[in-house]
Amino acid sequence: MPSSVVIVTSIASLLGFAINVLVMSVILLRRSRKYHLLFALLLSVAAFWDLGIFLVMIRNDFPDEILLYQNIISIPFCMFPALVYHFTTAYLNQPRKKSTIAIYVFCFISFVLSITGATQTYSGIYNYSWGNIARWNPVYSPVLDIITRYGPDPYAYWLLVYFFSLLFSCWLLFQARKTESSPITRRHIGYILASFVVFSIAYVKVLLTFGFDVPFLLPLGILLVDSFGAIIGLAIVKDRLFDITVYVRIGIFYSLFTAIIIFIFDFSQHLVATFLGGVMGEESVYAHYASIAIVIIVFMPLKRRLEHVVEGVFAEKKIEF
Repeated sequence: MPSSVVIVTSIASLLGFAINVLVMSVILLRRSRKYHLLFALLLSVAAFWDLGIFLVMIRNDFPDEILLYQNIISIPFCMFPALVYHFTTAYLNQPRKKSTIAIYVFCFISFVLSITGATQTYSGIYNYSWGNIARWNPVYSPVLDIITRYGPDPYAYWLLVYFFSLLFSCWLLFQARKTESSPITRRHIGYILASFVVFSIAYVKVLLTFGFDVPFLLPLGILLVDSFGAIIGLAIVKDRLFDITVYVRIGIFYSLFTAIIIFIFDFSQHLVATFLGGVMGEESVYAHYASIAIVIIVFMPLKRRLEHVVEGVFAEKKIEF
């Protein structure tokens, strides 16, 4: 049976894929400005990453497939720094043409080298006690290999550009939020800033590909990537982020909410039953009953809090019946 790390990560990555695709679709359907398309592309990269990690988790016993999936999802991610930087400057109406073009050129070269196979981000597998993950060990074509012998690893430059684009974008958003006079625009900037900060922190999951055996970092990182799309989705519904208005049919929303609650309840009960089964015996009926009781005791207060949050989010929104 897969470990809890693999199970939780597979569920979180599939959920993140659904969230990012949904929010991306909403933005594309209602887009009216250039930065709408840029942010939709950011969400598409995040969704592609989630889908790849989902495949890595459900096929975790097949090392060759793990390497294939992780190398594939790293290809579109090459463009992420340029998209983040370009979106931020366009959204804030602070064009920085020279630096934007420079980052695009660098990212596009990285993209071409990756898609042609001249570089390969991952090679080898780390066999951790909880599962398998590809090892960060860039491999280059013979020509590039000769060049890299006499200088720093090119991926070090890419990481530098990645964090520069994210952190500098966060700085620009932070400064714009401080000087913005409109409360609504200030809230909008705050949402985008929060999503970028969350995505920056999510990079901790990559530590496992460097040999750091800290299992919880993987599901934590994936959940943070999920939050990237979720924050923007919430902002669109609650505060009309990007000037997008979404009308929610209350019956449909609560049907989806109920389905999620049932899934979480059933999955939690399964995990507790599996744990107690190992302690009390695999076929123990008492373990099954005890797991249901534990989940009910823990879950019911949480359910009420979630309902309260949902009511708070939609209390002042126009609901279409």
